[in-house]
Amino acid sequence: GSSRVARATSSAFAATATAATMAASTVPTTTTTVDLVVRGGTVVDGTGAPAFVGDVAVAGGIVCAVGPSLDVVGIEEYDARGLIVTPGWIDCHTHFDAQVMWDPYLTPSTANGVTTCIFGNCGIGFAPCQPERREFLAALIEAVEDLPGPVITQGMVWDWETFEEYLDSVARRELACDVALMVGHAAVRTWVMGKRASASDRPGGAAADPVKPEEIEAMAALVQDAVAAGALGFSTSRLLMHRDSSGFLTPGTLATAAEVLAMARAIANAGGGIFQWAADWVSYDDISYSNVDLAKGEEYQDLELKWMKDIAQEHGEKVSMTWVLGFSNDPRSLAMVDLQLGFLEEIKAAGGHAVAQSFVRPQGFLWSFVARLHPFLLSPTFTSLQQQCRAENRDLVTALRVPGARQRILAETTAMEGSPAHQEFFNMLRPWDLVYRWTPHYEPTRADSVQAISEGLGRTPLEVSYDLLASDGALWKPFVTWGARNLSPHHRLLMHPQVVPGGDDAGAHHTVIMDATNSSHMLTHWVRDRTRGPRLTLEHAVRKMTHEIAQLFSLHDRGTLEVGKKADLNVLDLSRMEMCKPFFVNDLPLGAGRWLQEVKGYRLTVVSGRATYRDGVPTGILPGRLVRNPRRRPEVWRGVAASVAGPFDPDEARGLPPSLHGASHAPDDGRAKALEALQGAGRGGASAGARVLREVVEKPVSKL
Repeated sequence: GSSRVARATSSAFAATATAATMAASTVPTTTTTVDLVVRGGTVVDGTGAPAFVGDVAVAGGIVCAVGPSLDVVGIEEYDARGLIVTPGWIDCHTHFDAQVMWDPYLTPSTANGVTTCIFGNCGIGFAPCQPERREFLAALIEAVEDLPGPVITQGMVWDWETFEEYLDSVARRELACDVALMVGHAAVRTWVMGKRASASDRPGGAAADPVKPEEIEAMAALVQDAVAAGALGFSTSRLLMHRDSSGFLTPGTLATAAEVLAMARAIANAGGGIFQWAADWVSYDDISYSNVDLAKGEEYQDLELKWMKDIAQEHGEKVSMTWVLGFSNDPRSLAMVDLQLGFLEEIKAAGGHAVAQSFVRPQGFLWSFVARLHPFLLSPTFTSLQQQCRAENRDLVTALRVPGARQRILAETTAMEGSPAHQEFFNMLRPWDLVYRWTPHYEPTRADSVQAISEGLGRTPLEVSYDLLASDGALWKPFVTWGARNLSPHHRLLMHPQVVPGGDDAGAHHTVIMDATNSSHMLTHWVRDRTRGPRLTLEHAVRKMTHEIAQLFSLHDRGTLEVGKKADLNVLDLSRMEMCKPFFVNDLPLGAGRWLQEVKGYRLTVVSGRATYRDGVPTGILPGRLVRNPRRRPEVWRGVAASVAGPFDPDEARGLPPSLHGASHAPDDGRAKALEALQGAGRGGASAGARVLREVVEKPVSKL
């Protein structure tokens, strides 16, 4: 559990780098003392080359020698015979923008062999941000990434305003892994436009309240400064499911090509970097998914490809593009895979650089009686029992096993299934043949589904769900990338030369999902256990999680076990590696809850030559630091933040009554829009699902 990330008292590796001069040679010619030798393991070096039995020597935080039977002596010698030795994993799609302020272990990522985390994805982040806009931005991030606002307020140390100051704040942290980050569109727009940040992202907003050319210029200047100061690049969201608490799209979702191209130009002017976005390829206007016009969607896709090719032609490989390549549970959505792989090819043909990110396994909702989501949340009897158990410190699951309680809760829930007011909530649960008993491989068959079990037992799906949950079980319902009902599309993507693993969303959505262990799943399932289709070779899987991601983000100092590279590495027992059942724990600030998952089999994790974990237990050594963009040009930094900041509320600044997010809406429009935006949300992703829970379940219950 979370207690395993408590600071331990284990000693660190001695940091007496006596062999730094060895970095130029692969095998030393004389016996030399180094800091660490990992001896006799099967080395998978991240390059894709065949694994071999040998040693890895480390001095001064750098790999100084790799080969069989090295003639070196380590201050610490680690016996890796029978074990696998790899570079540390690089997770390119996390959301630790807030958690980094209170959790040096970035749990659960570092316990899963991750030695570099990249965050600031999907246009979301906390900088730049003026003091009076913190609540506004925190509320947006709460809605999109499902991190409770009070947790943000309690856990964050707001010792910055500008993005550069945020970088400096992160740089002062001692961490269990390295971190690098991008600047997000939402914060940039809010700094410049205040409450008008999303005005152009509303129905007809691009025409009614367009972003002004001078505002685009101001945002581009902020982005240029951020990249020059060390941001890896810029991120945005072009995804209909990403909405604020009132149901409005996040700032920048409908940004014009002119605005997008200005941000790419800013990245290039500052030296180069990443342009990252979340996309569904149908965000041509603020509409619900159920109302998407396919013809307009195809026209929109052509326009999106045009600006991507424009970036490629104007900047070449100076601006690398990346997005999470997704598709829905509808089998027809598998065509989106071909569409997006085609985009990659066209960008490459135009002279650009684009690498998509693939889910390693489908993202899916986790259900448990003690967690945020399960089918019986609307039952008055369940709510009453839950409150009583909390007040009396009694075990809820034990109370739910009482036959009378079971009967009442099932009856109440069955009666609510047909209610229009609860339609989107039950859409999150159904169909029952897509709800499965949790399995460690995340590639279940229909026999694992609640529907199949209920048919075999002659009971209803609700009865089966209740009994499985009451037996301390966890249920899992994939909500994206399950269109084939197997992982064949994922295999195709993970084999593609322009696709890397990504999209696990560590640090976000953790009240309803847990996919931060994807790197471990690459090994247990894709390399070792898969039976429903081809596997990946160990060498290929390791290269995808290390070298290829490092190359995409220009982090050329890491990602392989080669001489001169940063000494980030894992020693693991693949034969005994085990994905444990996820569990719900209340360990966030203010006792807020989240899903976690442990993985057994990691024997040693090393960051910059120092052990951060031994046998899954943290050593207490925190060598991780901020990594700044190695391509940045510090000399182009202009320090424009103060000069481009716009008023928070433009109407208020002119002496008029305060506006609602800068637009002329009636006072109840926010609630009306929130309910309107729920259409189809029950079949959406983690952000949409959390919105359904807030509007359909939690807000009504809080009024009781």
